[in-house]
Amino acid sequence: MAKFMSSHTLPPGAMKREQVDGLAEAAKNDPVIKPYRSFCNLAEGKIMCVMEAPDKKTLAAWFEKMKVPCDGITAVELEGDRGTVQNA
Repeated sequence: MAKFMSSHTLPPGAMKREQVDGLAEAAKNDPVIKPYRSFCNLAEGKIMCVMEAPDKKTLAAWFEKMKVPCDGITAVELEGDRGTVQNA
């Protein structure tokens, strides 16, 4: 399945850790969307996610269903980890 990066902007402090945990659990249990990695700064209202999905449209619909505003979704072509780059 393809990987996608998504960025999300919320009012600073609007999302709490418990909500992030609930979203992570929902993603883990979703039959189509698969969580990969997330980065959050709740104090600044910034969230970045990398998730696996069949396509952008499906992932966008999942965020809408979860009531998470989404600034954008980008397909991941290359993935780097500690100086090593490979195809996603």
